[in-house]
Amino acid sequence: MNIRLNGKDYALIEETTTLHDLLQHLAIDGKIVIIEQNRQIIDRSRYPDTTVQPGDVVEIVHFVGGG
Repeated sequence: MNIRLNGKDYALIEETTTLHDLLQHLAIDGKIVIIEQNRQIIDRSRYPDTTVQPGDVVEIVHFVGGG
């Protein structure tokens, strides 16, 4: 399945069916990001049950600490 991830075409492996799976595949801690799927911000609690569909546009924004 192909999606658009952070502005680039991205082919997902078959096991990646939810936003939670996508974060695990990318080795990203879900506590430090916000995900926008098809121009809608998805609540963190919904990552495990929000499915990824072919052609979805997904933006993952990382929080960066500084001082």
